[in-house]
Amino acid sequence: MALFCAITLFIWTNRIWLAWTNDEDTVAEKLVWSTPITLFVIAAAVLAVTMLRTRAGERPAAFATGVKVFAAGTVAYWGIRFPMIALADHDVGFKVVHGVLAAVSVAAAVGAWRSVPSSRP
Repeated sequence: MALFCAITLFIWTNRIWLAWTNDEDTVAEKLVWSTPITLFVIAAAVLAVTMLRTRAGERPAAFATGVKVFAAGTVAYWGIRFPMIALADHDVGFKVVHGVLAAVSVAAAVGAWRSVPSSRP
């Protein structure tokens, strides 16, 4: 889970700044691009702080749910966004870099999901 938070913060914190300094996008486009990114950064920060402040057995029940929602959101985002990137008119390097980012993010999300206890009895 800590790795998932770290990867998310590393990838997306910089991207918020890039979205808002892009002169080619309108304010509406900047909002569209930065909203999910900002939500990912907030989720990663909240879950990381929760992990740092509590021991594994003492975390609130909502922690596992938060991890799973965050992980599912990450997988869904890349499941939609990467095909858009792959099919667009981008350089091969851009597509490769984003493919790696997608693969690393999804792998970390799956690992985080598996690291929290199931809510089933």
